[in-house]
Amino acid sequence: MGLSTLLDTLTDLVVVVGGDGRVLELGAAARAFVGDRIGTAPHLHDLSDVVDPACRVELAGPVSQALARTGVWRGTVSLIDLAGTTAPYTVTARLDPAGGMVIVARDTVDARARRAAETESRSKDEFVARLGHELRTPLNAMLGFAQLLELEPLTPDLHEDVERIITGGRHMQALIDDVLDLARLRAGRGDINKGPVNVLDIVQGVVELVEPLAERRGIRRIIHPARPLIADADRRRLWQVLLNLVGNALKYGREGGNVRVGVVPVTGSRIRIEVEDDGIGLSPSALSRLFRPFERLGAEDTGVEGSGLGLALSHALVTAMGGVLTVASRPGVGSVFAVVLDAVDVRYDHTEEDPDDFVGDGQLEPGGLRVVHVSGDPGLRALVSDTLASALGADTISVPRGALAVEAIRRARPSLVLLDRDLPDVTAVDLLPRLAADPVAGTVPALVLTTEVDPDEWTRLRQAGAVQVLGMPLDVTSLIAATSQLTTA
Repeated sequence: MGLSTLLDTLTDLVVVVGGDGRVLELGAAARAFVGDRIGTAPHLHDLSDVVDPACRVELAGPVSQALARTGVWRGTVSLIDLAGTTAPYTVTARLDPAGGMVIVARDTVDARARRAAETESRSKDEFVARLGHELRTPLNAMLGFAQLLELEPLTPDLHEDVERIITGGRHMQALIDDVLDLARLRAGRGDINKGPVNVLDIVQGVVELVEPLAERRGIRRIIHPARPLIADADRRRLWQVLLNLVGNALKYGREGGNVRVGVVPVTGSRIRIEVEDDGIGLSPSALSRLFRPFERLGAEDTGVEGSGLGLALSHALVTAMGGVLTVASRPGVGSVFAVVLDAVDVRYDHTEEDPDDFVGDGQLEPGGLRVVHVSGDPGLRALVSDTLASALGADTISVPRGALAVEAIRRARPSLVLLDRDLPDVTAVDLLPRLAADPVAGTVPALVLTTEVDPDEWTRLRQAGAVQVLGMPLDVTSLIAATSQLTTA
């Protein structure tokens, strides 16, 4: 694929400028935006005609200074379209080694619309949460008095009526709890407490719990493979998600069929938990509505009980745990729901205080190069692990967030720690002093990977304790050279 073809596939306005200032390439979106306002052989200064005059004066100095200092400038620029309308664009200008420049401008309209939609969604969730709290008070009173009535000497008919009140009230209470839980999660206030969790233990417990339903429908359960993989998750919440997924597979799967639960490692130090059934499957239209609250996709006509909240809540819970919940389905064949979560290296998921006490099949051989990489990016974790293994024979222990870093370093006793500057729960600037204060972690050199190009930020990272900083996107040659240098002591 040529450069022109590649640029034409982008919706952003992209301009490639040569070292002499001539415009070498314009993406299709950029050509449509500038129209006939520039000639057939445009120069960089010709593009100033599409910039609001006030911005030209205001930004001239800062842009030149930033490019001279770091080679990159980012900011907001008001651009004028063919109709004469002025709108803000997020612009990035980056110099290349040959002296040219690449300019990318992105319309902020979509971003503003997205923020407005998110604000509206949060408002709705907050309203639902308040409504749920208001409903709880009379419901608790109703259930309390119904249970008192249950203790009275009632006729059989009245006793049965009271039982119906209690059963209906408890169902409503569970429904309100789910609605409140979903609203809190979607508003970013969910109760999530992550830590190392043995996924196989939870899968086996869930399958055992739903045994009566499976036997009633004659469905065989298969757990494959039976490996004690460790996820970085909330144990209670993961149980809740898998109970919903396995329960749905049994309720909607083919009678006398099979339900398979697979637990497998995937690239980037992640774990994939699959729940597969051989039921009627879902149409593309149904899949597009699957995770909406109260959406039952016609199941209300089948006699199978449900509120339509289970999958919406499961999706929100998995997202809050930093994972992904996906589904693949074919009508008449069945469905596969998959939960993908960050993994914790099973060799270091132990509670002993002394890491030297650890023994087992996963123990590392003494003398090998060992590296701990703390990163929330599965793709980067895979790249670093593969690079260091192939070039240096290193065993990389991937850690998905900063809270797990100190314990992993204590147990792994690595020669080097790699940190992403921005982690899911902390920044490297804040984590580095914590590592330095630990008797074990403080003795291990730390190298930080960052997309930040500001020299002042690199200085702050070094002052916080980084012995070296590498820029991103990652240059594997630089990573290999830095790792070799810092571990040859």
